Amino acid sequence: MKLILTSLVSLAAMSVATPAFAGQWRVNPNKCPDLIEDRIDRRESRRDERHDYSRLDVVEDRLDRREDRRDRSVTVCPQSAFYYVPSRGEARRAAKIDYLYDRHRRAHYRWVDGVRIYVDLH
Repeated sequence: MKLILTSLVSLAAMSVATPAFAGQWRVNPNKCPDLIEDRIDRRESRRDERHDYSRLDVVEDRLDRREDRRDRSVTVCPQSAFYYVPSRGEARRAAKIDYLYDRHRRAHYRWVDGVRIYVDLH
């Protein structure tokens, strides 16, 4: 009987407890030179691939796409490109960003929208 009573009390306490609010860190793409470069490269590639004039042009487009994929695989942004968006109900406070460390690249990074963005701390 005590087991049932304690489990009911703990279940009631869990259902009454308020959920934890947590904001999220986002990246301003206009303050990150690497993201700006990727956007310009995509625009230039679309413009260039509209017209294929020869076999060499097709090869050049393929090589350019490969370079763009390699360039987009690693994104490095300055620390000032990150900003904090508090969740609804969260008190406005100065949030401190925390980074993870990649030992292979010897650099700090942060996951933003499923993408690993390396942070230039200098």
